Amino acid sequence: MPYPTTPLTYKQKSLIAELSYLVFVSVISPFAVGYQIWGNLSFTFSLVLLNIMDILVIVLYYRAYLPLTVGRKKYWLFVLLLPVYIMVYEIWGRLTTIAMIHMPFVPKAYKDNLQSAHPEDFSHGYFNQTLGYTSLVLLAATSIYVIRLLFKNQENLSTLETAKLRLELDHLKQQVQPHFFFNTLNNMYALSVQASPKTPQMIADLSAIMRYVLYNSRHEKVSLEREIDFIKSYIHLENVRHDKPEAIELMIQGDISHIEIEPLLFLPLIENTFKHSLQKNISDKWVKIVLAIDDDELIFQTANPVAWTAEDDIEGGIGLHNVRKRLELLYPGKHTLLMHQSDGIYTVTLTIQLPQ
Repeated sequence: MPYPTTPLTYKQKSLIAELSYLVFVSVISPFAVGYQIWGNLSFTFSLVLLNIMDILVIVLYYRAYLPLTVGRKKYWLFVLLLPVYIMVYEIWGRLTTIAMIHMPFVPKAYKDNLQSAHPEDFSHGYFNQTLGYTSLVLLAATSIYVIRLLFKNQENLSTLETAKLRLELDHLKQQVQPHFFFNTLNNMYALSVQASPKTPQMIADLSAIMRYVLYNSRHEKVSLEREIDFIKSYIHLENVRHDKPEAIELMIQGDISHIEIEPLLFLPLIENTFKHSLQKNISDKWVKIVLAIDDDELIFQTANPVAWTAEDDIEGGIGLHNVRKRLELLYPGKHTLLMHQSDGIYTVTLTIQLPQ
């Protein structure tokens, strides 16, 4: 059974890259070099310890010095302060070396080797550290700083893209609501012109539906059970206009509990069946709506008779266009929307892969 995975944040990615770098510089690299030179584990571990003690000044380089200079595009300040940092690096290296000399568990021969460089005396040379190795360490630390910036920029771009998609989805959702109410009010107008006694009941049903549309559709997701209740209310509203309530058949298959869906996602599909079947002059009017949950898939299908090829109307309709756009934004690569007409029956099948 596959386990759900959560994408790493830029901070987590940065931390992994940083820790990998520090482990390599302070443990793996000195261990490999030390063991190759001496073949002695005690000497090698002493070298590793010495490099671990130098971590602080390396972290200072890419977490403070670079952000304050290069990070603020003050390249002149970077050049000006570079000798200062090199001196700080050198002094810290000398202090850690002196500390190692006074550690009782460090082998005496290794201490003598460190003492021979006279880390406490600047008269024996300005640089106790190896400049070549120091340059490589700082160059690698610069790479870590760049990688952290890339991860941060990637996160910022992702956040902006998500915000843009959310605004677009909200805009599409707002388009669905007026479209729905426009069609419903047209139906009510037709009944009122006929002085139909069904008009008051239709107004009451519409009021209940408006409450759901105006309040629940604000959420990013709603429970599938609540969305189905809304669909049932909408079907009842449509039934008021017809003498054959059995003309609309809704079937629910599978376990719909604990599943969430975007509100009003199916509404344009249902409206489309009513538009091209119940509201047209067709002798045999019927609509079949099936919602099925099968393992990790949600299948929503509508079928209705049509008297002509309705594909042009469907493809160009505002409702279906919004459905396609919302699906592209919400389920990229995880949905299919198929439309098929055969023997005067038009079928629309929407399949969505549910998250595990």
